[in-house]
Amino acid sequence: MSNSQHKISDFWSMGTAIGLCGAIGVVLGSLMDNVTLWLCIGAGVGVVLGAVTQKNK
Repeated sequence: MSNSQHKISDFWSMGTAIGLCGAIGVVLGSLMDNVTLWLCIGAGVGVVLGAVTQKNK
């Protein structure tokens, strides 16, 4: 184990939240045959998660 401890807020950002949730939305959309809808839902969730984590930083 290294001496430097990193908090999740060191690498979690608004862009990371949008990208990760958007990617999850694409996967769900491909499984449910509606990629566009789930991409928009995933990106929307990413925006909310990113804003909440940035506010609490």
